[in-house]
Amino acid sequence: MMNWSTILPPKNNDYEGHPLALYFLVFIALRNTFRGIVHYFAPDGGSGIIAGIPIETYSEGAVQTIIALFGAMGVGHLVEAVLVWLVILRYRSMIPFAYLCLMATQVLGIALIAVKPLPVLPPGHVSLYVLAPLSLGFFLLSIRSPAADGGRPAR
Repeated sequence: MMNWSTILPPKNNDYEGHPLALYFLVFIALRNTFRGIVHYFAPDGGSGIIAGIPIETYSEGAVQTIIALFGAMGVGHLVEAVLVWLVILRYRSMIPFAYLCLMATQVLGIALIAVKPLPVLPPGHVSLYVLAPLSLGFFLLSIRSPAADGGRPAR
């Protein structure tokens, strides 16, 4: 029988940041879980039904490539979701680090939109411009001492 302690380090939920940062991270985990499931399992990977890319106007090979790329994006979202759920449920002390990773993903996504824009504006692109500043704010809350808020840390 496998011993999980050889794979996962001991639990560490000693998080002292603001509880709102934890709750927003739960929203991010739910969002990534949903996005990963859609991109991986939807017949078109979400490229047409959600992103609005007119895949029916492309050749069969191009459509297959688009669907495969959206599926691969779904894999990335699901892996990210699992890691964020691990932080939420087992390693809350890593919430600030999770926000740094999230912000890096968002900044790189915004840069990608600028360099390689799509012919349509999918919801994921729009959300980057909203989530990037929100994530920065929640990162700052996650490193803020609870004494500064007069409150207790999230446990």
